[in-house]
Parts: sequence; C-alpha cells; structure tokens
Amino acid sequence: MLENINYVPTLALRSSELKGLGFLPDITKRRMRPCFLLAPWSRTPSLARAVERLEQSYGVGSYFLDIDRDYVPTNDTSPAQIEWLSLLDPANSYQNWCTFACEHSNVIPALQLEGQTDREILTQVQRFQQAGKQFFVRESRLRPTGGLLAAISALNSVGTADFAVILEGGWSSDVLQLPVWYTGIIQGQLQELNSTVPVVASCTSMPKSFSQFNNGSQVNFNNRQLVAQVQSATNRGSVIYGDWGSTRPREQSGGGGHFIPPRIDYPTDNSWWIYRNADVPWTFQQAARALVEGGDVWDGDTDQWGEQMIAQTVVNEASGIDTLQKNVTVRVNLHLHRQAFYGAQRPSLIEFEDDWTD
Repeated sequence: MLENINYVPTLALRSSELKGLGFLPDITKRRMRPCFLLAPWSRTPSLARAVERLEQSYGVGSYFLDIDRDYVPTNDTSPAQIEWLSLLDPANSYQNWCTFACEHSNVIPALQLEGQTDREILTQVQRFQQAGKQFFVRESRLRPTGGLLAAISALNSVGTADFAVILEGGWSSDVLQLPVWYTGIIQGQLQELNSTVPVVASCTSMPKSFSQFNNGSQVNFNNRQLVAQVQSATNRGSVIYGDWGSTRPREQSGGGGHFIPPRIDYPTDNSWWIYRNADVPWTFQQAARALVEGGDVWDGDTDQWGEQMIAQTVVNEASGIDTLQKNVTVRVNLHLHRQAFYGAQRPSLIEFEDDWTD
C-alpha cells in the first residue's frame, strides 16, 4: 500500500492545496500518497465533482480519502453539502460512506470508527474487500474516534495486514511535545498490530499568525525529528513521515476584514522563511526581492513552478505573486516537492517533464 512511499501529506480540498499540488510534475506526485479530506468543492453540485477536482490535481493513481470533519456546512439547501452530511450518518455501518467510496476507483477509503462496534467496523471492511478496495484507519489526537481498539479487533479477526494507519496529531505550536501521544497509541491500542502495517505520523506547526515575523524570519518545523523519536521509542521501523503540506486544519474564523501585509513564504527542507515587513508593509515584489537578493536562503534550484513564480515576482509582481492566496499556493507547491524528495537526489530537469497528451 505504501511501498516506496515515504511521504503522506494531508490535504484539505481548498484552492491553495489543490493548485499547489497540481503544479507539481508527476515524478514528484508519485513519491507521495496524499490523504485528502473530503468536503464540497466550491459551488459544484455534488461530491463527485469534488473528487474530480482533486484527481485533476493529483492524477497519478490511488490516494487516501477521509471525511473532513472540520468542515462546517453553510447552506442547508446545497445538494453537495446535503450529500456530505449524509456521509456522516453512521446508520448500517456508514453505508452511505461505503457506497460513495466504492464508486471511485482511485479512492482508498478510511474506515469510519465513530460510534462503531468491532462488528460494524468489520462490515465496512467486508464491503471494501468485496469491492476489491484497500482501506486505512485514521485516528486524530484532537478528534478521537473512540473506535480504534474496535477497529484493530475487527481487522485482526479477518487476519489482514493490507492496510495503513494514519495517526493525526493535528496542529501544535511545538510538535516535539507530541511523541508521547504517538508512542502511547502505538504501544497501547496498536500493540497487536502486525509489524508490516505502515503507521503514518502526521501533524503540522504552520503558524496561525504572522504578525510576530519581520523581514526574513525562520520558522523551523520538526516533523522529521518527531518521526525519528517515535521510531526510536517504539522500535517500529514502518513509521512514515506525514504533514499538512505547510497548511493547517480548517478553523472557524471570527472577525476579519483587517489589512494583512503582503508576504512571501519560502520552504526549505526543515523550515519556512517568512518575508514581510509590518512596520512599513512591503509589496509582494519587495518581499520577493528580500528573499532572492538578500542572503543565502534562496537557492532557486528546485526547477519548480513555485520558485519560478517567486523569481517572476521579483521582475513583475503582476505576473507573479500578487495575492496572499497565490503566496500560499507557491508555498504548498515547494513544500510538497521538497518533502517528497527529502534526503534523496533531485532528478534532472528533463525528468520533470511529463508526457504530453492530446
């Protein structure tokens, strides 16, 4: 299921994530297996259209799919939102979810554990197996299902090890406070888990506010160190790196309407560099110049769309980054690429060229 895959980014169905992913070459996409969180896409009339949109961005094979339980419907007459709510119905072992997942050939669905007994989870497993589908288990630190033990019991009863477990730590200001949660789960509820089953340790520390950053500020993220600590503490080599692609879970925002200074975010292997000036706000072009011309942070050697956009912003903001959303899209694009090739030799420019189709 995760053979030769060392990166599992969790991506919500939001414009910046899907566009940033979509601008990656196929050779990069094939080094990851995203976990998409399903919610209605824009004003499309069905969730099938949301699946079409994410597959337009990924487009290289199978991917994990779970329901985005942080999404909050806003229109009780929207067909897509009504359909999304129906997937949360636990009746008959989440039959609506199972049916939806089985309608899409590239979907590797999450078992829905909330409010389910081991017998009900086993029914989900049997449905997916009958449809020839793989599946996975996803447990969240901030939204625990209460059904993880039941899931392991159900899976052990059928004797399968052909699944994956994603342990989702969510957002934390310091991910190095989280290893005890991962190790507690692995050594507790997952202690009977077959050693060949891959476990993904996912979380994010992308800042929620940027007001404290000025000029070029480095923000370290320690997900790699976290995974190493979990591997060491549990003696489980099949712990795989996951993150949120330099984003965060959905949040209910309040207030708003205030001016947000332009900035450029630049991912490196283990940190994000934030270029902004709050005292006398820079333009996006000034922020890009501070990055590209101001020191040793910029390397410009990924050959990716994101770096091309930053370089173009230096020349002409109007044809480069001129909104905060474009900045986030660029950040996602570069972060995904760097993490997909983390510790590996980057391919040559010719290898980035995808096959042309008419």
